[in-house]
Amino acid sequence: MLRALPSIALGLLIALAATPAPAQMADCTSEAQRIKRAEDELPKLEVAPPGDRTIVCITLETNLLFAKRLSAHLAQCPRSSLARTGSAWTKTSRDYQAQYESRGCKQTIKGYRG
Repeated sequence: MLRALPSIALGLLIALAATPAPAQMADCTSEAQRIKRAEDELPKLEVAPPGDRTIVCITLETNLLFAKRLSAHLAQCPRSSLARTGSAWTKTSRDYQAQYESRGCKQTIKGYRG
């Protein structure tokens, strides 16, 4: 019984360390709300004029940066209310990245590091 005690204590310590502090949970919640508002304001690729390469590239880039922001949020807050949409955005970002590269788009939005 005494030998099991250190492993129980270690397990409890790991569980406590993995549990987000109340302040972090509040940060996750407020960040999820900001990300949701940003998602609602994203430009739609479907309405971008297909012949206007610049607008299409900027639309793709904006959506790709959003996907990176969402991914970074989910890495920090895996229990976020946005977790369900994360996998859909992962697939969408792969599709957008392929279009971005095939159109020969160049980075125009500076400053976001994800």
